[in-house]
Order: sequence, then structure tokens, then C-alpha cells
Amino acid sequence: MPLLNNIKLALGLVAIIKSSYEGDNMSTFLTSFIFDKKEYDDEFYALDAKIEAFTKATPGFIGMESYTDPQSGRVINNYYWSSRSAMESLMKNVEHLKAKELSGKWIAGYQVIIAKIEGVHNDNMSHPLSEIKMRYQGEQ
Repeated sequence: MPLLNNIKLALGLVAIIKSSYEGDNMSTFLTSFIFDKKEYDDEFYALDAKIEAFTKATPGFIGMESYTDPQSGRVINNYYWSSRSAMESLMKNVEHLKAKELSGKWIAGYQVIIAKIEGVHNDNMSHPLSEIKMRYQGEQ
């Protein structure tokens, strides 16, 4: 499994470098999906598996992290992208659109945050962006 993770990381880094030649100026994006879940069923799990497979296969997908608050059960999924176009490919995915349409069955409420990352700093922590060096430049 570590080899697969290294390959995915390498592909993500290649996509970041490539994106600088596609007009994204080495932009990196975060999509944060925060939600309160209801009960999941077989339809949910099948759809979720398809969306996850699509996401991981998307050029420009760097990685994701997930956190569940043990008190409230609220879930936070952060997805990292090497370009706006990579991020938008998930938003336009047929399975993702279907899940969005049916979300009321499985999700009590949600918040989506989309942000352009302007700086990344890491000190000895395993993280989807740990290999990316992006010094914050501030307003220029």
C-alpha cells in the first residue's frame, strides 16, 4: 500500500507542475465537505465507492483527509487538488451529481467550502500536502 500512496503522490505532484503550464499558475485547491450524517444504506455505499474511485483516478487529485467528531458525529472531508479543472471534474461527475441530488436521504445538513490554497508549510507530519512546498507570498 505505501508504494501505491507514493505513486498517487507522485502523480499529484506531476499534475501540479503540469498545471503551471495550463494557466493555473501552480494553484492548489481545497474542497472541504462538512456534514451531519443520517443512516447510510446499500445505495449510499455503492454510490460513495464509485465517487471515491473516480476521485482517486482523476489527474490532479492530490489526496484527502477525513475527521469525525466523536461527540457530535459531524464529518469533515478535505480534498486537495492541483488545479481548478481537476476539482471541477469531480463537481461535474455524473455519480457525484446523483449523490448531491439524493443527499437528503443520508445527510442531515452540510457545508461545502472551496478555497484556493496560498501557502503550505509542513514540519515532519504525514499529510496529503506534505511534499508540496508553497511559500505564502501575501498581497503583491
